[in-house]
Amino acid sequence: MLALSFLTPLVSGAQQALPDSPAPQPGSTAPVSPGYRPPTQAERFRGYIKHTFGISSVLEAGVRGGIEQASDEPNQWPQGAQGYADRFGSSMGQIAIRGTTEYVVADLFREDLRFRGCGEDCDKLSAAFKDTFFARKGEDGHQSLSVARLIGPWSGGAVAVNTWYPHGDKDAAQVARQAVFGYGFQFLRNYIREISAH
Repeated sequence: MLALSFLTPLVSGAQQALPDSPAPQPGSTAPVSPGYRPPTQAERFRGYIKHTFGISSVLEAGVRGGIEQASDEPNQWPQGAQGYADRFGSSMGQIAIRGTTEYVVADLFREDLRFRGCGEDCDKLSAAFKDTFFARKGEDGHQSLSVARLIGPWSGGAVAVNTWYPHGDKDAAQVARQAVFGYGFQFLRNYIREISAH
């Protein structure tokens, strides 16, 4: 009976702190998400497949391929249909590597990369920017800088430049350029999701 009376507040969803609970630390990260539940392994994997190989990734690769075609990057690749196909394939490869890296690293650091939306009355630009670099973590869903989101775009650029890029474009500046592309498109994707969520 004593055990049941102890569990009653938890079962009813009451927000009561236990006497031995540590007090919130000043200067801590974003507040705990109410009703938060960490993703299961199956949810993580479904999110990875959808985010990495879904229609938004194909569209991103198409736009990136077009931008690189227009700017003739890398200039060792031809113009025309063949050049666009090379650039589109390269972009898809980078997206796949970025997504796979994010999935593995997020799993390792227990980061939740699911899109949550910031609601109707919020600054959607700020929320989209924050979602580019932050993720929810732990059992309480506190928001913190995401290791996975930080290194994902770098991994895609590094593998592309050092594997299938032409010899003349294998340098750190090209890796950084591809990483910036990755961050930019992640931000754009987040912003579109924010404005279409409501």
